[in-house]
Amino acid sequence: MACIFAAEEASEQAARLFGAALALREAIGYQNTLEEDAWREPYVATARSLLGEDSWEEALAQGRVMSMEEAIEYALSAEVPSATTPSSTTSHSSLSSAPEHPAGLTSREVEVLGLVATGMTNAQVAQALFLSPRTVHRHLNSIYHKLGVRSRTAATVFALEHGLA
Repeated sequence: MACIFAAEEASEQAARLFGAALALREAIGYQNTLEEDAWREPYVATARSLLGEDSWEEALAQGRVMSMEEAIEYALSAEVPSATTPSSTTSHSSLSSAPEHPAGLTSREVEVLGLVATGMTNAQVAQALFLSPRTVHRHLNSIYHKLGVRSRTAATVFALEHGLA
């Protein structure tokens, strides 16, 4: 449910549920697999970047103190924004109506490419988007593949030509 809230840009609710899930995993001694972390990371990064660090930490802490029953009740009672509300159609679209980007790039790939085109290193992009440098590297590999290029320079030229930077 936290990932659904994050995808719908209900970042505060997402952060609380991520916090509740984290506390539950710790309580039962469950360790995420690398695949689980990789799958969840874009949702965490989206919610975290939309909230800002202080609000993210506060909402995460609120979720960590919820009991499992409280977290379930919260997840089921919190309202997910409708895909037709003005706020969800102005700056970001819902998953069902993802915006069209050149060369089939995802919104996150456009963000990464835009920052790379400004001259940022992978580490700087990672910090700006609350991602790991390895995730940035994977995004860049995907971008290069979609653009049919082999270098940062060629990708930057594409970004500039298409108004992405």
